[in-house]
Amino acid sequence: MPDRAASTPSDALRLLVEGNARFAADKRRTGRIDPDRRGELTGSQAPFATVLGCSDSRVPFEHVFDAGIGDLFAIRNAGQIVDDVVLGSIEFAVVALGTPLVVVLRHTKCGAVAAARSGEPVPAPHLQALVDAIAPSVEQVRATDAELPQEAVGAAHLKATLRQVIERSGVVSDAIAEGRLAVVGATYDLGTGEVSVDTVVGEA
Repeated sequence: MPDRAASTPSDALRLLVEGNARFAADKRRTGRIDPDRRGELTGSQAPFATVLGCSDSRVPFEHVFDAGIGDLFAIRNAGQIVDDVVLGSIEFAVVALGTPLVVVLRHTKCGAVAAARSGEPVPAPHLQALVDAIAPSVEQVRATDAELPQEAVGAAHLKATLRQVIERSGVVSDAIAEGRLAVVGATYDLGTGEVSVDTVVGEA
């Protein structure tokens, strides 16, 4: 079993924050990706954080957090939508891998959020289902700001995603209550490369 880089929620969050600071400042140390590291990981894995985020090609998690192979358990789909498969993947990380931190990561200028904000139908049924999942956040923002600022909708969707992860998974909520896990909502800025922590649930 390879050594875990961080075993507590607070240590895991600190490593991510420090890694992102290096990335944003272009002072990357780059986590291990060498042959020896690959060999260490052939039999098992012990990622120190789980990241649920958008599939957008401009947001590669390992680069954004200056992490190496085996460090992050990555779950991605367009718009970081929560469904049973995503929840199952998170629960696998928490139960089977003992990951102490889950990060729900949104990014600025998200295309999925923009599509939901526009209200226009999309020409593909499965894509429409994705847009529909973000629609409640659009309506939430519309209730207070008719101009529907893109990032306000994105922030509302992040909060909704975070809430779904915690409320729909007893595994996650129990681990938080026991102090074994923290769940963090964060935003990645495409322009600056910086990740800002918006919400922390649990001891981190």
